Parts: sequence; C-alpha cells; structure tokens
Amino acid sequence: MKNNLGSYSEILIQPYAYYELFVDFLLDFTQSCLEEIQTPYALNIGKNDIEKFDLYRFFSVEEKQHNQIIVRIDSDPHLLIETLKEFSCALQKRLGENIDFGFGYRLCKNQDWIEAYKQSISPIHSGSFYIRPSWHQSAKHLGIDAKEIIIDPALAFGSGHHPSTSMCLDLLSSCALTHKNLLDVGCGSGILSIAGAMLGGKVDLCDTDSLAIEESIKNFQLNHQTYMNAWVGSIAQATQTYDVIVANILADIIMMLKIDFDQKLKDNGILILSGILEIYKEKILQAFCDYEIMEILQKDEWIGLKLCKSKLI
Repeated sequence: MKNNLGSYSEILIQPYAYYELFVDFLLDFTQSCLEEIQTPYALNIGKNDIEKFDLYRFFSVEEKQHNQIIVRIDSDPHLLIETLKEFSCALQKRLGENIDFGFGYRLCKNQDWIEAYKQSISPIHSGSFYIRPSWHQSAKHLGIDAKEIIIDPALAFGSGHHPSTSMCLDLLSSCALTHKNLLDVGCGSGILSIAGAMLGGKVDLCDTDSLAIEESIKNFQLNHQTYMNAWVGSIAQATQTYDVIVANILADIIMMLKIDFDQKLKDNGILILSGILEIYKEKILQAFCDYEIMEILQKDEWIGLKLCKSKLI
C-alpha cells in the first residue's frame, strides 16, 4: 500500500543484537536508502509532534546505547515491521537466543526529506582525516589541519561515521604507505582506499557488490584521487601481493578469507581488520594467531585490529 501522494514513511529501527544482520536484511528486503546512526535520535520532532511518531517495542530490554537504522520508504510501514518481526523470530530459532529490536515510524512530507537528511549528516575527524559531505564547509575553511575526504552518503556504504570505519582510518593513519601496494577488500564507498591513496599508497579495491564499485569510482573522482585496479569480486581475484590489506567486513567473512589474506599479503605485510563485534574478538585472534598483533582498538562494541604477517606463514 502506497502512502499519500507527496509523503513517505520514516521508520526507526534499533536492533539490540546482531546489528549487521539487520542491516543486510533491510538492504535486501527494501532496496531503499538506509541511514545508520547512534542513539539518542529525536528525528527532529518537537513536543507538539511527538504523538505523530508512534514508538513501539517488540521485546522489553535493558536500556543502553545502541546503533539505529532509519529506513525511508513510500509503502506501508507496517509491512516492513511485520517482516522484521518474522526475521527476528527466525533468528531466535536459529541461534537459540532472544533477538530483540525496537522500532517506530512517522509520516513525512517529501519536500522535507532532502534538507532533513543533509542536516543529519555531520562531518567527522578520524585519524589524520576530516570526512565531510559535499554540502558542509571544507576543513581548510574551518582551519582544520587534516586530509579531507568528501563522501556523500549513499545506501549503506560507509561515510566514516560507523565505529568500524573510523577505527580503520585511525589504523591506516599510522601506516607508512608511500609507494606501498594496498588492497581494500569490501570497499563500500571507497573511503578506506581513498584514504590509502591520500597517504601515498598505490591502491586496488574490490567488492562483491557492483554498486559499491560504482560508488567508489565516483568518490575517487570527487576526491581527485587515483586507484590502480577495481573489480567486482573478492580478494581471490587479485593478481598481485600487497604491503597492506584492509578489510572492514563481518567477522564470519574475515574467517572465510583467512587463506586468501595469507596468500595475497606480503611477508611482514600489514593486515587491518574491522567490522568485528566484541563477542568475536577472541575467535578472530585465535584464527590469526600466526600474525603479530600490532594494535587493537575498540569503539563501542566494535573491534579493530592491526596485524603483521609473519614470514613463517
């Protein structure tokens, strides 16, 4: 069922566990633009508008900070909510634990959408980088001494705001990349490979999503940076070895790609891993026990690792 002409539904979803699985499911189910934020989020509503935003809870849970997802669709929000309930129940049966989420929705006028969306995206300073959307003032104009990356958020591709992306930028900032070969596995928006290029690296990038490659190429052009090779696919298709590999992807996929990392990373090469929930930290460290741990970062419930490949691998 479509909403009234000139309006759309803004749905706020707050998973209390397995956040990335909810993001992947929503992308597949809605094919819509998602916005990832952190609580608290008021949706720009005043006291007189609170009744227009009906907030529900599927399960009662302990109150604490959680990442949230905003979905904007022009169809009936109840269909998505009921489908999410079914998805949550299916996860519970499969994993044998409660998979809780909170949600709410409101009806918005289309003419409010663009400006509201722009105002919700703020620049961030991460490592040696200042990341901003094109409509915000430049780092130079603000007197900020940092390498500037311009990213206009699209779909679920990283804009630097997620802790896992931020930690990768922090870890890359400490790498000597001049004339070094770098591969960005699961490039998304290309933000990490753009950062690598700005630090002097010769970068390749890959992603299994063709839209991610298109978005990355667009962002390289927007930032006046150069990449060497970009392909739809994964690390196994790389035709060379690398001094640095960065992979901001899910823990299970990192485990699956362990042999590929071993084969495509040079001896004494640097492997930067993120997208790892804290509960999987020890599992990942055990899988990569043949690597030297150089640095471990944690932001919220997310872990970032900087590892060095041993010559014995």
